[in-house]
Amino acid sequence: MDALTDVIGLLRPATVLLGSMAGTGSWGVRVPQQPGPTFYLVTEGRCWFQADEGAPLELSAGDYILSARPFGDSFVSAPGEKTELSDDAFKAAHWVDGEVRVGDRDLAPQTRILGGLIHCDPANADLLTGLLPRFVCVRSTEQAASRLHTLVAIVREEAAENRPGRDAILCRLIEVMLIEILRREAAAFSPPVGLLGGLAHPQLAQALGHIHADVARGWTVGELARRVGMSRSVFARRFCEAVGVAPVEYLLNWRMALAKDALIRRGGSLDEIAEAVGYKSASAFSTAFSRRVGCPPSEYVLASAALTPP
Repeated sequence: MDALTDVIGLLRPATVLLGSMAGTGSWGVRVPQQPGPTFYLVTEGRCWFQADEGAPLELSAGDYILSARPFGDSFVSAPGEKTELSDDAFKAAHWVDGEVRVGDRDLAPQTRILGGLIHCDPANADLLTGLLPRFVCVRSTEQAASRLHTLVAIVREEAAENRPGRDAILCRLIEVMLIEILRREAAAFSPPVGLLGGLAHPQLAQALGHIHADVARGWTVGELARRVGMSRSVFARRFCEAVGVAPVEYLLNWRMALAKDALIRRGGSLDEIAEAVGYKSASAFSTAFSRRVGCPPSEYVLASAALTPP
């Protein structure tokens, strides 16, 4: 089984385009806090991007940013420019010909940025933010950039039309976009600790595949180590270093992710869910779920229903 495909499947990502912004002269905007990861593509010109209070990053046409935790993203024409919050009132006041215009609106725009919000299933949305660093920048010169540009172009086209199957296509496109980014991060010289760190190591990736292929199995460190041709001690150490948790801890976390999805989306009795994720009884499953999630399965279902739009 492909662990990355499994995670993306649980996330059920969809997108809402935030729109296009055009800047001329001196300008600066702060993006309002978003409820999920946000992507930005510089379609024309140059600008600077800053996440929270970090160092400014210069961007040029074709550069792509995926902001995993967009709480303080800013774009400016040059470092040090004052920024304004780009909320609904700001957008309404700066709306010109289908886009937000900032700076000197009497001149032709020099820079354009397209933004989009990624919605993930709230049950396991933290899986994505846990996979990514604060933000990822893909330069226009990278091989992945051309594929991302194509995906963004099709997302933009689909979002602008109301054709049959629109929502399904947008979901699939965003899934591919995320996989492209996550593949790139896993192949990086120093991949982040977590699932991507494990996938970057061939033997650990095999072990993760075994776990995902049979999550109900009572995997032990020794058995996984034998399956991938490593000693128990070396496997346990490298898995912890790369993934950030012990193999059995990863297994239990993944079981809970699947259980949350089943409780909300797929239904079934507690006995059926318990068996599917490796517990001998509904009672044992409920105890483990309460310990890890913080409430019994029944309370979790009720709380999730209250947060789900009608």
